[in-house]
Amino acid sequence: MSADGRYVAFSSRGTNLVAGDTNSVQDIFVHDTQTGATTRVSVDSSGVEGDSHSYNPSISADGRYVAFQSNATNLVVGDTNGAADIFVHDTQMGVTTRVSVDSSGVASDSYSSDPSISADGRYVAFWSNATNLVAGDMNGTADVFVHDTQTGNTTRVSVDSSGVASDSYSSDPSISADGRYVVFSSDATNLVAGDTNGTRDIFVHDTQTGVTTRVSVDSSDIGGDDFSQVPSISADGRYVAFQSSATNLVAGDTNGVADVFVHDTQTGVTTRFSVDSNDLESNNGSYNPSISADGRYVAFDSFATNLVADDTNGRRDVFSTATNFAAPSSSTENIPSTSVMGLLSLMTGVVAFGLIRRRKFIK
Repeated sequence: MSADGRYVAFSSRGTNLVAGDTNSVQDIFVHDTQTGATTRVSVDSSGVEGDSHSYNPSISADGRYVAFQSNATNLVVGDTNGAADIFVHDTQMGVTTRVSVDSSGVASDSYSSDPSISADGRYVAFWSNATNLVAGDMNGTADVFVHDTQTGNTTRVSVDSSGVASDSYSSDPSISADGRYVVFSSDATNLVAGDTNGTRDIFVHDTQTGVTTRVSVDSSDIGGDDFSQVPSISADGRYVAFQSSATNLVAGDTNGVADVFVHDTQTGVTTRFSVDSNDLESNNGSYNPSISADGRYVAFDSFATNLVADDTNGRRDVFSTATNFAAPSSSTENIPSTSVMGLLSLMTGVVAFGLIRRRKFIK
């Protein structure tokens, strides 16, 4: 979703959203909530539809640029690598560019996925199994990269603070508004000193200083005792939301299910937000957090039935909570539906999600 909530990018197999949709595959669309117009963006620079499925859109703050993953071979000339690539479509110019390339423009030699675009559309983070996007990529596992669409440079960011490559799988990138900070999840044990918990962690890499920090930790910097994933970073890179099955990130975590946490990289404090307005923990798992630009709101989906009153629909719901960087306030919102993976707009706290059946806001 764009910063003001006006533009929403999404993927769909629907054939009736735009005229001439005859490819029978999943496409990427942008809906303008002001005008009601829906536009397909998984097209080449002449507007020709993609010849295979497209997924995982990420939209710039003003809605102009949309990054997405696609198996299509006809979105750019010379796409012969036989692998999913990352593309950026400029909705003003109509131009589609492949960004899962090395710094010379050579295509990746393997699968790329999950793009995250900076506010101005300049930087695109993604993960890839490719071995040829940067020199010396010999770790034999998926890495996280950032492509600069202005300079053409591609950089690997799933590295330690000395630039040493990770020793295991990294994915789930989320990039800050200015492209400086990239958060990602990784099974690597060598990105920070003392990583001995033997499970997937959340890391933030500062592309200016080169420093990599683990943030799936408690407020004393002790690593989580179970799996953490799906991070989302605030505009300035200060706050990182993530889901975790760890039981030691906050005191009193006894529910035995995945929770949603926010780590403040300045103070080092980690707070759980998948709780009700009285700070009582959820009775079922919570997933897929998305944090607003200023860190004031976190949206997530949950099977829990006790986060708000009268949650009796028996479905996975989407929730939004005001953080205040402490316990959630009474402004917790519940949006009952069949949808998952709520997405917050950068500035307004508006929540977008798919397959809406009905919605209820509790103030």
